[in-house]
Amino acid sequence: MTDASIAAVLTKAFSWSLASFRAAPLKYVGVTTVIFIRYFMGLFFFSAGINKLRNGWAWTDYLKGVFEARVADLTALTEPSAIEAFGLMYLKTFGIPLHLPIGILVTLGELGAGLGFFLGLGTRWAGAVAIFLMFNFGIGGYYDASLIPLCILALVIVLTPSGHWLGLDRRFALRYVGALWFL
Repeated sequence: MTDASIAAVLTKAFSWSLASFRAAPLKYVGVTTVIFIRYFMGLFFFSAGINKLRNGWAWTDYLKGVFEARVADLTALTEPSAIEAFGLMYLKTFGIPLHLPIGILVTLGELGAGLGFFLGLGTRWAGAVAIFLMFNFGIGGYYDASLIPLCILALVIVLTPSGHWLGLDRRFALRYVGALWFL
């Protein structure tokens, strides 16, 4: 595709109008649902990032204490599963020694993903960052049932152009045709 044809596709992608709603009401329900999911995820990740700032994850030993407490929990298990044993090894060899860089990455990643979701800017990349963070939380021994639906919601955001429907991605994609940041 040429830059002109990409720009033509982007300008015709979705429009918020009564005529379009009447023509395809289910499309509007789907688009609105995905945008609601995006804002929910934005609130979730941005507030989690603010919480990390308040607790000093990026500049104190707070995260090291969290990791050490999780190591104690996993060590106390009489028969840890393979996943728990891997989480224990991961925390001892990677998490605890590198707690400050990890704290910085998690804090900035959550704040960045939250802002990306809210603004519709780099939305698909924000979804990928969210999946990466949640995957690493699970590896680090912090798996719980909420990670699966949160990963699925982030995957929905990665697979849809919600930043083009309502956000800054479409505006920047038209300005910087072919840029991967605004897919």
